[in-house]
Amino acid sequence: MKKFIILLSVLSVCYGVLEKDWKLFKQEFNKTYNSGEEEQKRFKIFKENWNNINKHNKRYDKGLETYSQEINRFGDLTDNEFTETYGLSENNWISNYTIDNGSNQIDNDYLDWRAKGAVTPAKDQGKCGSCWIFSAVGNLESLYFRKTGNLETFSEQYIVDCISNESCDGGSPKWAFEFMKEKGVRLESDYPYNAEQNNCKNLTTPVLFVDFNSTCFQNSMDEVVLKEAVRQNGPLSVCLYVTYRWRFYKSGVWFHNQCSDFSNHCLVLVGYGTENGKNYWLIKNSWGPNWGENGFIKVARFKHQNYCGLYNAGNAYLI
Repeated sequence: MKKFIILLSVLSVCYGVLEKDWKLFKQEFNKTYNSGEEEQKRFKIFKENWNNINKHNKRYDKGLETYSQEINRFGDLTDNEFTETYGLSENNWISNYTIDNGSNQIDNDYLDWRAKGAVTPAKDQGKCGSCWIFSAVGNLESLYFRKTGNLETFSEQYIVDCISNESCDGGSPKWAFEFMKEKGVRLESDYPYNAEQNNCKNLTTPVLFVDFNSTCFQNSMDEVVLKEAVRQNGPLSVCLYVTYRWRFYKSGVWFHNQCSDFSNHCLVLVGYGTENGKNYWLIKNSWGPNWGENGFIKVARFKHQNYCGLYNAGNAYLI
């Protein structure tokens, strides 16, 4: 009977903590629901995610995981809901990796283009599948900085509205580069983002043309080639395979032993380094500055392994 009472006390404390965290979660991320039934459903999902995150972080504290997790605005979504909402198509062709293999010696090289002033803060694509546009625009912003010394924030919405395809349904950064080469870019302040495709606006503000000769992409890459490309050319547009496991990333070097070589999400590669004996690529995401490390993530970097499809033909773009 005494053990049962203790168990009830522990459960009561846990439930109280969850209730408090749930209220804070709704306040911080402005969460409202259409009905009490819907809120109960979301609270149940939140509890499951909260428990999984705590289990993961206990493993992280013991050195069994390479990155930590936290509750963020995705905390009331299931794995499938997140995958569908953010256009992360899944692939059954999964490869197995290990982070401590003989070909993965510690690499003390370090590069962070943010420290050079060449990278704008992380942006938020919202529920529009426009990561490919954010990836290309992020690349062009950095190129413009290297050419002029001025870091400007360009408009993704201009391309979302004015490119001739269903821009929220996914695409290739190459399409966005070709559009910007022909049609130029606009400043974010002139053409702000709203996460859906609308009619192309005719603005009185001038279009800015950035001088780049062509859109190129490497047909075959490895770690050495990609490192040299980002060192010599600045931040690059890259694509790789991303799963629902990314959504609660907080810090550390992201690694999961199963990943596909099929890319489904495009980002901006801004550097590389080593943390706690793990080599990583430093990547700018488009899920907002409150996700991950101020909107950035460190992804495991391997020698001679195409981890999550980063080295696939056409997956890294140079302009």
